[in-house]
Amino acid sequence: MQKITLIFLFIMFQNLYFSQSVKGFAVPDSLKTRNLEQLQKAYNRVFRIDNNKAELLANVILVKGKKENNNDYIYDGYYKLAHIRGLKSENGYPYADSLLKITQHINSKEYPAKAYIIKGILLNYEYQYTEALNQYITAQKLCKNKNPDQFYYLKKLIGILKTATGENEEALPLFLEYYKYEKQKQATKDQDIKSYIGSIFSVANCYNKEKQYRNALQYIDLGINECNKYKDYTHYAYFISAAGISNYYIKNYIKSEGYHLEAEKKFLKNGDSWNLAITYYFLGKINYDTHKEDQAIQYFIRTDSVLSVSKDFDPLTRDGYEILIDYYKKKDDKPNQLKYINKLVFADSIINKRKQYLSKEIYKKYDTPILLEKKEELIHDLSNKNSLLYIFLGIGLFCISLLIYFYNENRKKIKEYKKQAERLLKQLKFNEYFTVLSEEVITTQDPVAKPERMKSVPDEVLHEIKIKLERFENNKKFLRKNTTVDSLSRDFKTNRDYLSKSVNELKGKNFSQYLNELRVNYIIHELKDNEKLRKHTIAAISGDIGYNNAESFSNAFKKITGTLPSYYIKQLES
Repeated sequence: MQKITLIFLFIMFQNLYFSQSVKGFAVPDSLKTRNLEQLQKAYNRVFRIDNNKAELLANVILVKGKKENNNDYIYDGYYKLAHIRGLKSENGYPYADSLLKITQHINSKEYPAKAYIIKGILLNYEYQYTEALNQYITAQKLCKNKNPDQFYYLKKLIGILKTATGENEEALPLFLEYYKYEKQKQATKDQDIKSYIGSIFSVANCYNKEKQYRNALQYIDLGINECNKYKDYTHYAYFISAAGISNYYIKNYIKSEGYHLEAEKKFLKNGDSWNLAITYYFLGKINYDTHKEDQAIQYFIRTDSVLSVSKDFDPLTRDGYEILIDYYKKKDDKPNQLKYINKLVFADSIINKRKQYLSKEIYKKYDTPILLEKKEELIHDLSNKNSLLYIFLGIGLFCISLLIYFYNENRKKIKEYKKQAERLLKQLKFNEYFTVLSEEVITTQDPVAKPERMKSVPDEVLHEIKIKLERFENNKKFLRKNTTVDSLSRDFKTNRDYLSKSVNELKGKNFSQYLNELRVNYIIHELKDNEKLRKHTIAAISGDIGYNNAESFSNAFKKITGTLPSYYIKQLES
């Protein structure tokens, strides 16, 4: 019956098969005499090593599969073409979609689950994580209790999605589970060397992301040894790259540079632009940390060139743009400074867009079904131990309630920040917000004339400090970095105690509050009037108005206005 169904589907989708072949593709003479099994082996030898050759072989497999009416090889050809194209940042969707259509009614060990898997992998390459997860969940339902290879491979793929959200601690057990499964298979007739070595890399890579670099290096060494032992170099370039990353973070710069230079050649050969950009970034960091600034800048420029073409932006490489901006700022090269500011803004917009709500989706769609499945197992296995069951359920409900609470609280905070930003802008438009503080103090009654004033500062000293404060505000000297009550008292040629008490008496606040309000009030108006300034990073803006870091600036801004500078800027832009 299944054979009849396959024949029917082949006839039904015959036009589709041939429409998805590469138009005008001709099998090279050197491959015409190769049978499908030989082509498969040749493909496996070059996959991830020389992806251009791999794509050629995948096309030959597809064409020959169609010619011989061999559905297994037709499916495999579509799968391989979709995968290779995705690795090369090219469009693999036509092949994945064709595979989904021609296998959707088949119920075999491999399909249709494998078709959903490749669609998910392509979506993952393009950072459409939620959609990728949907494909994986569908595939997981289809292969459960039918194909353990696919079932455990999907654990690895979902682990990769978790690392994309920074949930590396939760991803690590999934990678270890996949590795143990593949390692056990090595002792059986079903051993799969490529998958086994790939599982080692997944664990090593996750340890790197978890900042457990010594553990990562143990698995990297194991992976490189296994590549040499089995003469399978599919993942070799990735182990070399991972070794470079680990050694960089433990400050073995010479070793790290050697690994990355070797990895560069491999990634250039197999057309892996994503990992090539990461390699250039780390070569830039190595040179920057060892005070070879000019060489570092060249590598950061290469990183940007690769990422700009592929539109792949990783938060890891973000500070490379900041280094470029600072470098051109020091050189007073404004065109290049502006160029990389715009690049950073664009990179941030892509990174933020693709990460939005990702963590919540992974939890809701992947972890929750697993949690419910485990709960059902507990009910079945511990039916006579109700008290223990209630404890498990209670903890689960408590954890979920806690997550929901924190999520709602975070949403409320964001909503409040947005509202405050709107209010702030409206108040500015109608001149209702507090005016420049210098104007405020000028219009107040001369404190020297107040008969009730406590004589904590002599009248003549207070009057002199008042004049100097007005000059300090009018000349915007409050924008200088490291301005303190001590430094200003030296500038004013008075003592610290007099200045502190004078500010308290004249302004009705302590020196820190006074300085923060001057700076925040200044930048509120500057951001409103200066469109270019809004393109700067928060860190750059904070430095321009005297703060040592973005966190101090954001805290002061929030305390005074009730919102954050980023939300205020967004409101201005909209």
